[in-house]
Amino acid sequence: MSGIEPLSFHTSCHFIAELSKAAKTGMRSALRSCPKCHFNMLEALMHCIREHGQDGAVYVSDLARDTRQPLPAISRGLRILEQDGTVVREPDPADRRKTLVRITPQGYEACRQCEEALSDYFACVIARLEPEQIAQMQALQGALMDAILAENAARDQEPEGGPNHDKDL
Repeated sequence: MSGIEPLSFHTSCHFIAELSKAAKTGMRSALRSCPKCHFNMLEALMHCIREHGQDGAVYVSDLARDTRQPLPAISRGLRILEQDGTVVREPDPADRRKTLVRITPQGYEACRQCEEALSDYFACVIARLEPEQIAQMQALQGALMDAILAENAARDQEPEGGPNHDKDL
């Protein structure tokens, strides 16, 4: 026996929840000086355009699929972004039944300011760590992600038919 106690499920979940809560608090504080732009939605749209878009636009249905959100929720979010002047929706010229969405120059600028503020915040967080701690954190992030992906792959190989416990996750 190595003498190292395994992490319990409860301890791990509690740590991840507290880490997320503390980071979100700091991120909200860092974004106070930025223009209000519904950054999460705008950033998700920017990612979707990079991944699936053409000519700087993406179909609303692709955004819904990419974010795993219902179409009505995406439409409500886009309406708010339109009112803020950060996105525009337009019919697809090739198929007017489909709607394209693109980020306006104002939206790109707001996103840039938010990304800069968050980058500065996390640079300050990292500056509080010793170089050895940073190296350990980087190594452990990779190791943890590799372990999670390996376990997920192993479970994907198991036959289906058991209870589906992930409906609420």
